[in-house]
Amino acid sequence: MKTWTSGGLAVSLAGHDKGTLYVVIEEMSESASASKEGKTPAASGEKDYLLLSDGRRRTLEHPKKKKVKHMQMITHLPQSLSCQMREITLDAHVRKILKEYKAYQRLHGNVRE
Repeated sequence: MKTWTSGGLAVSLAGHDKGTLYVVIEEMSESASASKEGKTPAASGEKDYLLLSDGRRRTLEHPKKKKVKHMQMITHLPQSLSCQMREITLDAHVRKILKEYKAYQRLHGNVRE
């Protein structure tokens, strides 16, 4: 089982945004999601969601909610990006991190895992 961490990077595997790179803002369980929406959670097991931001369309104030099974975590990150991700407070920080990762990926090949 993968452990998702806030501030990590992930790629969408399914949906209209397939292939889109996001920063993980928060991990959320179905029960937490249902309580925010005023609904009762389903009796079947917990389904986990991620709150994601790309800094443009999906900002830190209005992140995208997506199921964990539709996302792929990126585990190999340069040290400079890991340090920057601990200090995300603005959408500009998110955009800068995504831009730097894409440049790193072009230089070092497809490093996703």
